[in-house]
Parts: sequence; structure tokens; C-alpha cells
Amino acid sequence: MAGQGKSGQPKQALGALAELVRDLRVAWGLFTDRHVPIWFKARPFLALAYILWPVDLLPDLVPALGQLDDLTILILGIAAFIGLCPVERVKWQREKIAGIRSGQETVDTTYRVLDQDPWK
Repeated sequence: MAGQGKSGQPKQALGALAELVRDLRVAWGLFTDRHVPIWFKARPFLALAYILWPVDLLPDLVPALGQLDDLTILILGIAAFIGLCPVERVKWQREKIAGIRSGQETVDTTYRVLDQDPWK
């Protein structure tokens, strides 16, 4: 595999980080969306409660590894929240974040000019 080396790893890491940020924005949009049922919105709070809870599944004995379970639970909670939300609302939020205008926002109509000069 020519062309793949150490230079591809930072691009993958940045891509994963960008996807995480995009998912956070989608999750926030879904959380504030009134079309998403309230019982779906409890999942992010459960993930946040686990992070704030003083008892960990993996104790924080090793400095960086103890926080990985918290980060994993948070990422999985966000992914589960997005996965449980209605597909059309998730798609709408992703399009909104990407700046794509969906066809549902367009109003097709006709018009006619009644008077060319209003001062006559």
C-alpha cells in the first residue's frame, strides 16, 4: 500500500475528531428539537450521570486509563441517543449542520405582477 504511512494517521485522527464534534452538534440539535420524544432525551443524562458519579467501573489508578471509561461511556451514550432518535430528524439535523437545504424547506408557487408602477 504505497502512499500510506505515518502521514495518514493524523488525517484519520482529525477525521475522527471532526466526526465526534459533528455528532456532538447533531446530538445537541436533537436534544433541543421538539420533535424528538422526551424519553429519548434521558440517555445523554444517564451518560453524564455516570461520569459525575463517584464510583467508577474502572478505578482511576492509572492516570489516563481511568478517564477512558468515562470518555467511552460518553461517546457511546451520544451514539445511542442519535441511534434512538427518529431517522428523519437525525437526517434533518445533519443537513442543517452541513448547510444543505432540503427540498422540504422550498415553497413552489406562482405569482403575477398586478401593477408595474405603484405611483400611477
